[in-house]
Amino acid sequence: MLYSKIQKIDLFAYILFFFLVLYFFNIFVIHQNFEKLISLKLLLLNYDGGFIRRALLGEIVTNISSFLNVNFKYIFLLIHVINYSIFFYLNYLFFKKFKKNYIFYFFVFSPLYLTFTLGDVSSPYAEFLIQREIYLITFFLSFCYLIKNSKERMTVYFTGLIGISVMSFIYELTIITYPFFFTTYYFFLKKNNFKINIFEIVFAIIICATIIFLHFYQYGNNNLPLMINNLNEQFNLNYSENDFMYSWINKGIIDQINLYFADFKISYIFKYLFYSHPIIFLLYIIFKYVDEKILLYLVYLSTISFLLIFAIAIDWARFVHILYCFILYIFFLIIDNEKIFLSLSRINFLNKINVKFLNLLVFFYCTIWTLKHTYWQNHLSYGIFKIIKKNLLYFY
Repeated sequence: MLYSKIQKIDLFAYILFFFLVLYFFNIFVIHQNFEKLISLKLLLLNYDGGFIRRALLGEIVTNISSFLNVNFKYIFLLIHVINYSIFFYLNYLFFKKFKKNYIFYFFVFSPLYLTFTLGDVSSPYAEFLIQREIYLITFFLSFCYLIKNSKERMTVYFTGLIGISVMSFIYELTIITYPFFFTTYYFFLKKNNFKINIFEIVFAIIICATIIFLHFYQYGNNNLPLMINNLNEQFNLNYSENDFMYSWINKGIIDQINLYFADFKISYIFKYLFYSHPIIFLLYIIFKYVDEKILLYLVYLSTISFLLIFAIAIDWARFVHILYCFILYIFFLIIDNEKIFLSLSRINFLNKINVKFLNLLVFFYCTIWTLKHTYWQNHLSYGIFKIIKKNLLYFY
């Protein structure tokens, strides 16, 4: 009887609301302790000393703060509240129409998705919640939702192009995700039986190539001490170059290749392949259910091109999280079958297992682990229960 009552509840909406509450609670905790954050200094990066990658957000916030004479932490608070309001609202709209079972919950509430952002263990606070990739993820979700619900070609085209242009200067790794945006736009064209426009392709390539050129040409060509000095004087701070990880901000790409690091082990690659199993499952389902060959090739090409980032950085967990978000949204965009998860549950070996047991298995799977940060950390001991415990301790 209890099981039948649970089935009638909009469990998806309740769980999503639970995460919304957790996210907003942590956002307010973070901003109550804003000056103590490890990542605060990097959020304030701006263009006072010349071009610095990912400095556009800091440039906007510090200028608004000076103009309005308002503490920058309140501006960040407003930005984060707006971003996550859009993010959760779109999550509800984007996923709600699909028929739900344990497979749906396995993917939508995977530890690689909502739980990951709450699980930062290198700080007393969930600082992943305020990293720059959150804007990229929210924008890509918004773009996919726009594609799903609009037939206005120019609106979709320029929204995507302007969006990725802005995002590239907020978070430079947006460049690695360009193929995903092109893939979703191709899907939009095919869905609405629009012809491919050579002008659109050439114009988009010129814009994207210009952005990439600016990032490489101006890379490291800045006066970071000047920017730090201006921040200290303008906001009464006491930062030094070491606080801004100078060697990382202006470090050459070749020097960042982690395969050359003395402590790097090949086993880390296999470990992360295992942790990425939800991504592999989604890609396999796309392969089985998408008939459009060019679209299929574009999805796989986008995924493979994204993997380049794993060679030049150590925080692999963040990249797995970003990749999972993009693949998840593309999956729900291009699979136009509301009963896809019911169909998947009829696979022979799954059909033979008790559904209540599978529900329980997925519950434990989604709650007992998440990724921590870097490729050498243990990832099987920081699930949602530990996150809740950490949140409760904020009251003491």
